[in-house]
Amino acid sequence: MLACRCRDGDTGGMVGVRHVGALALFLFSVPLAVHADTSSLVWGGAPNGPAQIVMVEGGTYEVPLETPAPIYFTPPTVGPDSGFLVLPRADLYRIDDAGERELVEGIRFHQEFDDPEDPDDGDALFAWPSTGAYELDVLAFTPPPALNFEDALMRWLARLFFADVAYAQSFTPIVLEVVHFTIEDVAESVPEPVIIIPGILGSEQHNGEWVIDPILHTYDDLIATLDANGYTPDIDLFPFPYNWRKSNVETALLLKEKIDEVKGICDCDKVDLVAHSMGGLVARQYIQSDAYEGDVDQLIFLGTPHLGAPKAYPIWEAGEYVPGLLPIEDKVLERMLNQEAREQGYTDLFTYIRTKPILSVKELLPTYDYIFDGNVLRSYPANYPRNIFLEVLNSGVGDLLNSGVSIFNIIGETGTNETVIGIQSTNPAAFLPKWQNGYPDGFSDNFGDHGLIRGQGDATVPTASAAYITQNLQTISSEHTEIPSNAEGNVYKILTAKDADTLVHNINLPDAKLLFFKMFSPADMLVIAPDGSKIGKDFNGQEVNGIPNAFYTGFTTDTEFITILNPLDGEYKIYTQGTGSGPYTVEINLISDATTTDTAFTGNTGPGITSQLNLDVEEGAIEQSSLEAVVTYANTLADLERIYALKWVNIGIYKSLKTQLQTAKKARPVVAKALLQAMLKQLSAYRGKLVTEQGYQILKTDIERLLAL
Repeated sequence: MLACRCRDGDTGGMVGVRHVGALALFLFSVPLAVHADTSSLVWGGAPNGPAQIVMVEGGTYEVPLETPAPIYFTPPTVGPDSGFLVLPRADLYRIDDAGERELVEGIRFHQEFDDPEDPDDGDALFAWPSTGAYELDVLAFTPPPALNFEDALMRWLARLFFADVAYAQSFTPIVLEVVHFTIEDVAESVPEPVIIIPGILGSEQHNGEWVIDPILHTYDDLIATLDANGYTPDIDLFPFPYNWRKSNVETALLLKEKIDEVKGICDCDKVDLVAHSMGGLVARQYIQSDAYEGDVDQLIFLGTPHLGAPKAYPIWEAGEYVPGLLPIEDKVLERMLNQEAREQGYTDLFTYIRTKPILSVKELLPTYDYIFDGNVLRSYPANYPRNIFLEVLNSGVGDLLNSGVSIFNIIGETGTNETVIGIQSTNPAAFLPKWQNGYPDGFSDNFGDHGLIRGQGDATVPTASAAYITQNLQTISSEHTEIPSNAEGNVYKILTAKDADTLVHNINLPDAKLLFFKMFSPADMLVIAPDGSKIGKDFNGQEVNGIPNAFYTGFTTDTEFITILNPLDGEYKIYTQGTGSGPYTVEINLISDATTTDTAFTGNTGPGITSQLNLDVEEGAIEQSSLEAVVTYANTLADLERIYALKWVNIGIYKSLKTQLQTAKKARPVVAKALLQAMLKQLSAYRGKLVTEQGYQILKTDIERLLAL
């Protein structure tokens, strides 16, 4: 635009036109500061060099001394009184012990060139000479007020650069801002304590206390690597498990409490945060909030959906998961939420997510255009499920980038177009109240793309969303859930500026299998593995767990389940013990990335009544027929004794049934069968009279199973 407005007399002909065109690019390619009224100094970021650090007012930064790395500054967007900036530059000063300023270096703004053959191309290199206090004076020329009109400005610029050097020299640059900060030597620093913030499904309750991912063990390798290389759990290494079903705003308040707790333990002022997936949004919410106390030194994002993920759309819109080969974590999440919905009396997962509500799902929705109506891309936010949380968070991203926190962003890419990046929508009228904002075309079909547009990412978060924060951006080959393990060496080096001596890789999620036992009350359960190891509640009322990488929620939680990661092949024994009266159900899933197999058992129980099920696991799979109830005369007699103790059967009927059972146990099969059939008729005759309904159902089931032996 500048080139076509200039005249030959002002610019020196075609040469002037060309250079004024370049000047236009020069002026308008100056990087904008995140806040229009602030400046920053950027150092590092070259390949195989120190990580990039954005230095802002009041920050303290650890750098390797005498190490050359690219340096540039970002000026304010506008000058005083919203005027134009011309030739912005900066001078870097060191402040000595007497408070005197010593000029160290003149700094340019970012050079968007990359010519490896030209040593003067790109950003200048700078090595920090010493630690201490520094100041950055940001300066620029500003055109006279009378020349703020476009034509006058063009003439002034042309004259400034091509006609009259003295004209430019008649103006003195003004100091726009002074940025104060402190440099420390990373070689002498002691790493701050680190807090690991998991993502969705990354925490669970054990008897009411939250623990970090005890199911898939997503963070075990990362924590073990930090532990093996000098960190100490509960001294300078802490997990931050939380209820991931809640809003990230609520969780951020709990994060602040955790940081305060850690600062009290270590007697320090700051901590480092390593945040995976949605955990990164929790960290951002805290740092960008009014509650932030400047107590975070380094923040490492691992696959965080800064702009949301379209994969959340079908879950929020309909309580549905993406059809096809789901990763193991999605299958586990679906089954956990479905169990919670059933136990809390909801008719389906959609109603549970919307009514409870599970706000974290809504806060993962994208905040950009991703729904297509035919060939037309719908404009966000009209006719979209809105994510107000993320809209507000990203509108204030400058608070994060100007916070003084050293930010690092590690993202994963699978190398294939398997990440959901958009929705191909059709009319949802036939599906309401579900799919209010559009039904993915063919979503329920057995084949096809299910109305889901796929592209680059980590199979959960699109690359564009994960890479929204560009500070110290690193891309690794990884699926979403594996990023904490695959990036553990990167994380350690960022935290300590050292290479890890040991990398721990014990959990291999892509090839993992999970045996999932769900108990629908009123009963507790105990599982015995093929090698005799136990997990659950034993018959003495104590909790046991002797199976590696297994988890039991405990018997004081509302939702009771057991998980065993990478289970052994062989026979599993499942014992249930009634905690109340009525029907109960045990559902069992064997889940992997490739397949999911299910089986279930429903029975009746009463307080203290025990039952046994046997489950065969063969080659990492189960079948419906592989779950069998174990019924013997001994446990039927035990059930009868318990029913009598509960006063669910008349004493006369009790004595009669007991005698018949003892006789049938010793009799020949033909006689035993006749006795058992007679007992069923007797029970039916006294049902609801001399035998309660609860007692009738339990004894009837036991006797029918004895007949089937």
